[in-house]
Amino acid sequence: MTDIRTHDRIVGELQRPPSRPLLRLAACVTGALLLADLGTRAYNHYDRIPSLRRLVNVDLETNLPAWWNSTLLLAVAGVALIAAMLSGSGARPGRLSWLGLAAATTLLSIDETVSLHERLGEFGKSWKEWAGVSLPTHAWVVPGALLAAAGTVCAVLWARRLPRELRVGLLSALAVYLGGALLTEAFNGWAHENDYSTVLMLGTIVEEGLEMSGCLVALAVLGRYVVLERDPESGRAELRLRDGRVSSSPAPRVPGQDSRGMEPDAVGSAS
Repeated sequence: MTDIRTHDRIVGELQRPPSRPLLRLAACVTGALLLADLGTRAYNHYDRIPSLRRLVNVDLETNLPAWWNSTLLLAVAGVALIAAMLSGSGARPGRLSWLGLAAATTLLSIDETVSLHERLGEFGKSWKEWAGVSLPTHAWVVPGALLAAAGTVCAVLWARRLPRELRVGLLSALAVYLGGALLTEAFNGWAHENDYSTVLMLGTIVEEGLEMSGCLVALAVLGRYVVLERDPESGRAELRLRDGRVSSSPAPRVPGQDSRGMEPDAVGSAS
């Protein structure tokens, strides 16, 4: 009986995703930053705290929320690089696919730090002057939407050959991220143009929350594909790739034991 419990405990530890505590911590940090922004906004109306507001204001760059968002994107890129290194010649997705994902998320991380997308505003202004129209939002939204559409098409084509769970998870993460980075920010541009300060404040928090949540979803999905497990024989931790199926697969049998983890003689004596 003790052998059975010991075997089940070991198997349970092997199958339990070790990335869950890190994901919970990342989610808590994300929530704390959003609440810090909301709380300091409210307190700032009663007592000015400019330095603290700049530090946690999600609408500014080069502060804690921007650095955290960039860190989450780099974490996704890092896991993709690990997947590329672990992928064999006949793996699906292949090494180049993972390198492409790492490059894309690294570019998004750089954009989060230096606001490359806002430089698209010059193209948007030139287009508005040429077309003779006015946009009720940020000038960069139109060229940004075109780039996002092209990127989404590439992502869908890239994900076609992925296992279903991996495909759905990563595309869902992309949808959540774009929902904040493009759709919500376009709405915030409209609120800014019409001086809806309260709507803009709440919309900005939603925007950053969706971007960070998209990264967390991607990390959760990748954490079920790139796994760190302890080898039961050597006792050493190993990184390996899963085939994208749900991790509740049957527990591996130990040689010389039946499905309950007992040797044949032990089964006979137990019965």
